[in-house]
Amino acid sequence: MSPPPLSKPRNSCKARFIRVLVLLQLGLFFGGYRWMDNAPAPSAVLAAVPAAAASSGSAAAVTDSLRPHPLQLQFDGRRTPLPDSLSRVTLPHPIPDAETLFRLPLVQQAVRYATTLAGAEGYLAAAIDSLRLPAQPGEPLVLLGSRGCAHTLASTRITLTNTPGDWSEEQLREFESAMQGISGSFLRTGRRYMADLAEREIGAVLRFWEREGHLFAQVRPELRLHECAISLDLATDPGPLVRADELRFSGVSRNNPDFLARVSGIREGSILDASALRNARLSLENTGLLSSVEDLLILQETGTGRFILEIVVQERRTNAIDLLFGYVPDPGGGGTVVGSGDLVLRNVFLPGSRLDLQFERLQQFVTRLDMGYESRFIGSSPFGAGARFRFEQQDTLYQVRNLQLSGRYRLSSTTDLIAGLRQEVSVSGALPVQQQRVLDATSLFTGFGIEFRDTDRLRNPTRGATFFLLAETGVKRLTDANRELFTERSRLNQQEVHFRAQAYLSPFRRQVVAPSLHGFLSLSPEYTESDLNRFGGARNLRGYREEQFQASRMLWSDAEYRYLLDEDSYAFVFGALGWYERPVLIFEGRPAVGDEPARQSAAQREWLRSWGFGFAVGTPLGTMQFSYALGRGDTFGNGKVHVGLRADI
Repeated sequence: MSPPPLSKPRNSCKARFIRVLVLLQLGLFFGGYRWMDNAPAPSAVLAAVPAAAASSGSAAAVTDSLRPHPLQLQFDGRRTPLPDSLSRVTLPHPIPDAETLFRLPLVQQAVRYATTLAGAEGYLAAAIDSLRLPAQPGEPLVLLGSRGCAHTLASTRITLTNTPGDWSEEQLREFESAMQGISGSFLRTGRRYMADLAEREIGAVLRFWEREGHLFAQVRPELRLHECAISLDLATDPGPLVRADELRFSGVSRNNPDFLARVSGIREGSILDASALRNARLSLENTGLLSSVEDLLILQETGTGRFILEIVVQERRTNAIDLLFGYVPDPGGGGTVVGSGDLVLRNVFLPGSRLDLQFERLQQFVTRLDMGYESRFIGSSPFGAGARFRFEQQDTLYQVRNLQLSGRYRLSSTTDLIAGLRQEVSVSGALPVQQQRVLDATSLFTGFGIEFRDTDRLRNPTRGATFFLLAETGVKRLTDANRELFTERSRLNQQEVHFRAQAYLSPFRRQVVAPSLHGFLSLSPEYTESDLNRFGGARNLRGYREEQFQASRMLWSDAEYRYLLDEDSYAFVFGALGWYERPVLIFEGRPAVGDEPARQSAAQREWLRSWGFGFAVGTPLGTMQFSYALGRGDTFGNGKVHVGLRADI
């Protein structure tokens, strides 16, 4: 069965379209008002003021009449700049009378521009009353006028018209009271009237109705002029209350539309206010299944008054691969090639789920394998769950295995509460006692945290912020046969905190500033190497070798300036500053025991800094990334090079 006929889209859900329509209406109204009231009628006779430079003192004809003359504007004896398009005028030969000159199209445009500009600043009676003719070629034609008095605001009133018939008397009184509360938000009684403040006043009214679900509200401004004062009436038509009678998706082929509808939070009969529409967009983008939500359109079914919300999306390919390769030069010559790979499979078993496999070789003797599965949306509930296994091998020195179960609750379209249960097992290699770096141990941690994301788009954001915080507490039980050689404790109470925050600011077109802050804190009575957090390299503190540092406490900040080449490409420069603390390990700072030599303390605190540049380029294959970074003490020819590819497949 074919879908019912639809009228053309009356409105995009984005509020700016409503505002543009009203502001155009306001501009036409004000501009037309000033033109009709301030511009002289075609039959009016303007005074032709003789040019002061004319020797005879008369308005003599210019011999070179086809030569353009500068056009100038003066209000009350003070020159007012004109735009370049109105700055020169070609006069006919011979120079006609003032009334004919005034009829020239370019002169009329200049008059409209001048009176509109003055009216926007509160001089609503501004008018051009005379012309100063050029006496010689190249001299200006000057428009002379008076601004008159600056109009002050006598009163502002917001009235409701065409109110819905199903409103009760109580609802009407509430809305009328709300309108009176909005009145005067920007325009103050007794102060000079300004057109931009009137536009803001209208915008405040429209935003109020958008929040209430009246997305088709209209405001008609009406001006009443007094001698040097003005009264402004805003006749407001709230329009119908918009409810979602049907939800449609456009551009969906790889994902389940029913799942996307559940994630959006829009249900049949839901009021489509500004908050619901914004939350729907953010919820859909934060699934990771869509490149972007292009638009949310409200369609009205012809003859029935039913509203249909059509969400236009651009899907990502279901799976993704993220590769990173780096070259780290050695101080003595040569260098080391490192790399990592991440494979992501989406919509595995359940809609919206994610299965990922990551392999890392970030140091010469360190190998890491990370596998995880998570479904952020179980059925129609706001709950999600997942499991992850992480394996790390430090050559033949030790192994660390982590098994984690996690859950999350969707608090809002931008915020998730997360919880986890993690078991960590560390196993020391078959090494002499003096070479041990970890002890055989089993740890059990529980953790709680929060995750927030509110950006204008998933990839290459230009505005918004992200935040992540996870706090864990647990007990580490030492089962190593050599434990008593290093400590009397058999269990350690430990706490860990991880956090990261990033903001995206766009102060100018095509430019983005992206500052970030990262931190880690580990509290324990004593430490082994497996308790420390590794950092450094292309994925965090650029300019240093991969996982060059180990810390129980670290804090570093990064500021990146990006110049956008297109939506998916940009060039960047960055600077970073950080601090970390590495504690004395359980094996260090000990006196000699038998034949075993003394172990010196390796505790350290250090400030780090780095800078660099690079680019990211969108290609049909994916996003290619390149960075060149220098850490503290590096020369320009000894920087770290990283090349990456992030592609949906």
